[in-house]
Amino acid sequence: MPEELPQSAMPLLEIDVLRTFVSIAESGSFTRAAGQIFRTTSAVSMQIKRLETMLGCTLFIREARRITLTDEGERLLGYARRLLKLNEDTVSAFIEPRLNGRVRFGTASDIGTHILPSLLSLFARTHPGIEVNVSVGRSIEMIQRVDAGELDVALISVGNLGQ
Repeated sequence: MPEELPQSAMPLLEIDVLRTFVSIAESGSFTRAAGQIFRTTSAVSMQIKRLETMLGCTLFIREARRITLTDEGERLLGYARRLLKLNEDTVSAFIEPRLNGRVRFGTASDIGTHILPSLLSLFARTHPGIEVNVSVGRSIEMIQRVDAGELDVALISVGNLGQ
């Protein structure tokens, strides 16, 4: 059994690195995770390499087109999710004003089905008092609904308003 380090000598896990780790685990890709957290793929790889070095284990099995968690990675994933949730809860307890209300949000189909689910999930965790009602349709319809006051905001594809 390894010798226990005094608490002051234990390395500290960085929340950003844990968020990167969870993003990779959930997306199954370093590249997709990099896009989700707005970092380059090489920066994501470096963060994971540092985390693996710090913990003294391999967290991912990297195959040609697939990334899977090792047993140690699976174990860390549970802790990482709990630490991220605790971080969000702690920050939320101190940030004022606490936002409450409802937003009527419209989006084009391509955005609504590919990008929006992960964004809404993050938004729901960071703004639990906001109810988001989502409408998905053609961009031109979303513009018309904003103009008519049926939607508060819309995210549309400008290149082709017919979609």
